[in-house]
Amino acid sequence: MSVTPQEAFERMQNDSAATYVDVRTVAEFATGHPKGKIINVPIVFFHPTTNETFQNESFDLVMEEVCPKETPLIVGCEKGPRAKQAVERLTAAGYQNVHLMEAGHAGWKSVGLPVTTDNRDGISYVSLLTPAKRKQKKKKKAKH
Repeated sequence: MSVTPQEAFERMQNDSAATYVDVRTVAEFATGHPKGKIINVPIVFFHPTTNETFQNESFDLVMEEVCPKETPLIVGCEKGPRAKQAVERLTAAGYQNVHLMEAGHAGWKSVGLPVTTDNRDGISYVSLLTPAKRKQKKKKKAKH
């Protein structure tokens, strides 16, 4: 299901559990993103010199660690294609309340919704990835 940036903003205002998942790269996210309950979990990475695309192998791991399956999610990127890919992966992983934000961050900014560069723990990808990886290692050790 798709939502407009305005609808996404209203959902985030009216539902404290609604979480915006920004699937842009860490560098893109750091330049500014929607203000509200938000996390940065890139779906892909770009090689710095060749611009070749690489899938983020930890996307599912981080999402499972941070967001229970029943969490209402709004997924966005810069303009849309990466968000569509993320919505497909989340739906395949069992998330049932996932919405694609039409027009992405560019659309959010174009209608004048609040933007921030807040990148503290609990929002930034690194702060979400590290505990997820540690927990995964502990689970693997416990199996052996």
